[in-house]
Amino acid sequence: MATQEIVAALTQSQSHLPGPRKEAENYLKSAGQNAGYASALINVLLAQGLDLAVQQAAAVAFKNHVKYHWEPKDDNPFNEALIPIAEEEKAQIKTHLITLMLGSSRNVQLQLSEALTIICSTDFPEKWQNLIPELVSKFQSQDQNILNGVLQTAGSIFKRYRNQYKSQELYKELKYVLDNFVGTSEGPKPFLDLFKRTVALVEASQNDVNSLKLAFQNLYTILRIYFSLHSQELPEVFEDTMDEWMGEFHKFLNYENAALESATDEESILTRVKAAICENVNVYIEKNEEEFEKYLQTFATDIWGLLLKVGAQTNKDKLTTTAIRFLTTVAKSVHHKLFEDDNTMKQICEGVVIPNLRMREDEEELFEMNFIEYIRRDMEGSDSDTRRRSACELVKSLTEKFPDKLTALCSQYISVLVQEYSTNPQANWKSKDCAMYLIMALTVRGKTAASGATSTNQLVNIGQFFQEHVVPELQSGKDTLPVLKADCLKFIITFRSQLPKDTCIALFPSIINLLMAESNVVHSYAATCVERMLALKESGKARFQEEELLQFIQTLLTSLFHGMEQPESEENEYLAKCFMRIVSFFGPKIGALTTECMKHGCAKLERICRNPTNSNFNHYMFETVAALIKSSVEGNLNNLSQYEQFLFPVFQIVLVEDLEDFAPYIFQILSQLIEVYTPPLPAVYTQIFPPLLNPVMWERSGNVPALVRLLQAYLQKQQVTGDQLQGVLGVFQKLIASKALDHQGFYILNALVESLPSSALGPYLTNIWSLLCQRLQTSSTPKYTKHFLIFLAMFIDKHGVSVVMNSIDSLQQGLFGMLLQQVLMPNFSAVKGDVESKLCAVALTKILCDCPTILSDTATWGQLLSILVSYIEGVTVNDGDEGSGFDMDAMVGYSAAYAQLHHAQKKEVDPLPNISDVRAYLAQSLSKLSHTHPLATTVSQVLSSESQNTLRSYLSAVNATLN
Repeated sequence: MATQEIVAALTQSQSHLPGPRKEAENYLKSAGQNAGYASALINVLLAQGLDLAVQQAAAVAFKNHVKYHWEPKDDNPFNEALIPIAEEEKAQIKTHLITLMLGSSRNVQLQLSEALTIICSTDFPEKWQNLIPELVSKFQSQDQNILNGVLQTAGSIFKRYRNQYKSQELYKELKYVLDNFVGTSEGPKPFLDLFKRTVALVEASQNDVNSLKLAFQNLYTILRIYFSLHSQELPEVFEDTMDEWMGEFHKFLNYENAALESATDEESILTRVKAAICENVNVYIEKNEEEFEKYLQTFATDIWGLLLKVGAQTNKDKLTTTAIRFLTTVAKSVHHKLFEDDNTMKQICEGVVIPNLRMREDEEELFEMNFIEYIRRDMEGSDSDTRRRSACELVKSLTEKFPDKLTALCSQYISVLVQEYSTNPQANWKSKDCAMYLIMALTVRGKTAASGATSTNQLVNIGQFFQEHVVPELQSGKDTLPVLKADCLKFIITFRSQLPKDTCIALFPSIINLLMAESNVVHSYAATCVERMLALKESGKARFQEEELLQFIQTLLTSLFHGMEQPESEENEYLAKCFMRIVSFFGPKIGALTTECMKHGCAKLERICRNPTNSNFNHYMFETVAALIKSSVEGNLNNLSQYEQFLFPVFQIVLVEDLEDFAPYIFQILSQLIEVYTPPLPAVYTQIFPPLLNPVMWERSGNVPALVRLLQAYLQKQQVTGDQLQGVLGVFQKLIASKALDHQGFYILNALVESLPSSALGPYLTNIWSLLCQRLQTSSTPKYTKHFLIFLAMFIDKHGVSVVMNSIDSLQQGLFGMLLQQVLMPNFSAVKGDVESKLCAVALTKILCDCPTILSDTATWGQLLSILVSYIEGVTVNDGDEGSGFDMDAMVGYSAAYAQLHHAQKKEVDPLPNISDVRAYLAQSLSKLSHTHPLATTVSQVLSSESQNTLRSYLSAVNATLN
């Protein structure tokens, strides 16, 4: 492949003109499917004198090519078979990659390092034995930039060890890395030697700031590699050299140099080094207490002193949180008595907890200017590395070990803080904000997303605090002291399971009023509060009943709609989720307000279709529409025509303008509407059907589940024939060839079998079985086999064994029997789920009783009966693949792959409603057969005694016998 052509295309891909840029991108995409493309990109990067932008474009192209072609996967974003990079080319790439990376600019180096990490995820260490020796050989370099590249590369490779599950393979790989990269207790220790040389360089560079910063950068990367390599367990070589490592750790925790401090919000390299040391010693106290015990007092003193000195600057946040986490880990450990002294505990509260719980100016600004990020940190747990969260965790840990002492101490501070607030609320509201955080940290012992606090510190009178300090705040003006309003709403959200039910109901008017607050955080928290209340369950049942809250429905919806029109909340996902929950909770009891809800929902959808910005908001709004259809249209067609007037403009925008992200939603809602009608369907729906079979529609994998869902709805309401049937079968053929989508192809086949007579399918059956059997033979998977068996069962149950057997045997004589022996018998037990199990059990009963060929083969018949009895006994209710419950908390809201709407899901209909008990069906079928074909002797010969007893119990239950 010509390097010059690649360079030209990469250069053109940087053009600001869309035409030439697109042409270049298409060329590079096509070139990527040719052998040698990766090597060509390496040659581009090796070339001299290229523009930096072209070099970086080549590096990005190389990384992306490696990502998808080094070890291609069937399930890839391109939905096509990708050509793998040849082994010879891989070897050539490995020969050049390290040297190339170390000699490149920083931006190129980052891309190549990522590519190397991707390669290592599959090839290291077995297929790249010389990688570590090559990296270690560079340790002797005097060029700190080269060392930096080596360390960054090693760090990116070893980072994966931090969170991997323990396994023999992992420990084998770690031993290889430790022996060759770190060294052994008895032999050379190149990693420790590099660490010592880096420390020496730090000491020698005190008057050279640039050299000092580079040495500290390498020191930091060494510390992160150290963290990766001892995250699983303490390696012997680290244990044997702990004095040397810990001595330097101690020194650098106390090291100060103004030249290394940052004058901006960016974290300084010195701060990063100290934070990395805190993380390293934290692993020791978590996992290696015994080995670390002799160093504990030293580091506790170091880190305690560091926390007392560190300021409130944002660039010290990471250091502060890691230092507090160390104290928290010590507090949880057997060494917690380090903190039991009254004066120590007081110092912790005054010097660490309260200063880090107080709201800073940047957090106040975040509250006002970026409410989404504030909520994610404060409510959704993305604040795991914030000072506030770390301080709260420290309080919780100390409370577990010293409940009486810490509760009494913190209660005093809470009283002082609340008193400060009461003297001048406008000036001192941050004191009460701090008190709110402190009491929640002190009180909550256990909590879940579904219920909030599930266990509490019984030494805290949470009810009294609630009545005295939360309720009055909620009942004051909706726009006064918004941060405290948000705190109080968060308090209710947290303790919603602990507060009496009547108290919660009485709060609804105040909470609803806050939906109209000007503060985006406040009306978002109010919406979350309502949503969490409506979702709350006790003993598996909803805590609140619709009748108890129906009095609030009008004002609730009015206030919610008002909130959705507030500036920056036009697409507020918390309000949208609340809307969805309200419609789901009240269902048909919303009554006449459903039209207003649908009108509002569709107006929002029209707006977001033209300029979508928040995928979660979009999802919740479509889910709300689906819930409205489910609750107010299904079984009641009066609202349907009016709903269609609201919905069809949205459908038209999405389908005409080809809005890719929204199309799956539209297909699912169309399915709902079609399923409401009794045949024949109105023309507006039948006209949509032919375009659905256009192959272009099925190119996007995100469309496929929704389109299949829509096809199922159509096939349920109208029979397809001729060209349309061929079109549907064409879709099936495309899907069945994909390992990722083959189950969707089976859903279409099942729908055809359910909706059409066997005569309509007859002309196509040979081709259908040929395609299915070819996949079974060449590239079957457990998933494919399971769905094949379900389809086979569905076909037998609907049209009889003889039709199925004859159609299969027309392809090859005796093929049906081979499928029973080689596919059904070994895999029958893999089919799970109530409906699926029933289909398969009934089908196998029919095979046993309605198939003369099988009846004449006693051995096969006996095997099948034994499998069936064992299967029936092994199937338990609700052990299917699909969960039966709906947990909106677990719903991520939106996925680029497929945005499924819970309320638009296809109803699971029993395809065999006349058979209620498969045990009875089997017994009755065998008993009936035995009148013409005696079975008693055969059964006694082919079944184990246990299975015979089981079968007798089936027969006895229906007063049947075997002749």
